[in-house]
Order: sequence, then structure tokens, then C-alpha cells
Amino acid sequence: MLLSIAKLASKHGIAPLKKYGQNFIFDESLCDKIVKFAQIDKSSNVLEIGPGPAGLTRSILKSAPGSLCVVETDIRCLPLLEEIKDSYPLLEIKHGDALKVPLSEINSDKIDIVANLPYNIGSQLLTNWLCQIEHVNSMTLMLQKEVVDRIVASNNSKIYGRLSIFCQIFCEVEKCFDVSPKAFYPEPKIWSSIVRLVPKQNFPEAAVRNKLEQITQAAFSARRKMIKSSLGKIAPNIAEILHTLNLDQSLRAENLSPQDYINIAKAV
Repeated sequence: MLLSIAKLASKHGIAPLKKYGQNFIFDESLCDKIVKFAQIDKSSNVLEIGPGPAGLTRSILKSAPGSLCVVETDIRCLPLLEEIKDSYPLLEIKHGDALKVPLSEINSDKIDIVANLPYNIGSQLLTNWLCQIEHVNSMTLMLQKEVVDRIVASNNSKIYGRLSIFCQIFCEVEKCFDVSPKAFYPEPKIWSSIVRLVPKQNFPEAAVRNKLEQITQAAFSARRKMIKSSLGKIAPNIAEILHTLNLDQSLRAENLSPQDYINIAKAV
């Protein structure tokens, strides 16, 4: 029988390190709650990033997925994970940098990503996975509350931005619940939240995606300007495009919906 999450971490001498952005969860019930929202079943091919003391890993394994691959950069955690593998042989352990691991290397089928992401690279990982969205079945992620609030923000909101647009263009997004700093060791200074993202059936082709990158970058790097000005360098005929799309030229970046940005990208 496995020791508790905290005792197993103590046995292997694992304490959180700031350089990895580590904040450990020792609450088994919280890990179980996250996995419940992930809707894992025997057909799920799960990827977890940064398992650390493996609390979430154990909850995923208890849900009996088809497979589970964990990617851990901290070599100290590998013996602990190997001990868990003794009880759950289906566990696959990869030592490496999650930012450098293509999803296509994890499984040939679509992947359910379930992870408590390191604060320092969470948004970067999410953006990276959106670029590989064809390999994703779902993502259930813990991120800083402010990042999750941005992901689910609607247009005409001060926190609405490029992350909101790209997440909502590619996925159905749902904020699941907030997590108090007290749930972690050490306690961070900020709240966290769980967000679930499920890829849509249809999303823009590569050419439109590339143009979306340029358009949103231009719009939000000058978000106080009207879009007829901020998008002028990308599309000299922007006034004509906006007129065709029935969009007011005086609108600013935060006023346009994700669909508006897709329409502009296609027109450009």
C-alpha cells in the first residue's frame, strides 16, 4: 500500500523548488475533484505535466484511464514515480522539458491533458498545445486564477485579450472552480483555478491561424487605438474590410469577438 502523498514526498526527500515553479498539493480529495472534472475513463490517454509528489497522478490512476504518461523535469521525483509505477504498471514516466515534448510523441491517439501547471510556464504550455490542437481530446488545467479569468473572458472586458481569443477560437472553455492558496505547500500569494478546454469540431486552417497571430498581435499591442488604425499596416484596405463585415471602424481591440477576428483574418 502506498504512503500518503506527503509521506511519500518526505520519504524521497522532495521539497518544492522555486526554480521549477513548484507548489505541491498534498490534499487527496482536491486531486480527486480535479480528476472528476477531467471526465477520465478507460478510453482516455492521459498526459500529466510536472507530477511532482504525484498526488494528481495517483488520482488519475485511480480513475483507470487507458494510459497515463507523466513528463517530469525534476530528476528528484523520478524514484517516487517509479515506486508508484510498481503499483500501477500502466504509468509511463518521461524525464524531460514539457515545452520540448510534441504531443504526437506521447500517443498516436488524441490526448486528455490533466495537470497542475507550473506558474512560470503555464500560459506558454497552453499556447504550445493550442498549436497542436489536432492531438488534443481535452485539457483540464490548474493555472493562476487571473490567467483562467483571462481565458474565459468575454469581449468588451478589460481582461479580454489574445489568450481569450485563441482559447475560445479553438476550444469550448469552462472555468470549473477556484483553489485557495492554502491548498498548496508552500502557499503561493495568489489563488488558482481549474479550467477545462475541449477542442471544437471545426477551427481555422493554418493560413488563417497565421494571419490571426498577426492581426491580434497588432490589435492588442495598441489596444487603446481604434482598429482601423492598429490594423492599418497589416491591411491597408482595413476600412473596406470592416465595412463589408459590418464592424464599426471606431471599435478597439477588446470590442471584437473571437468570430470577428476570424472574419477579419479570412478577409485579409
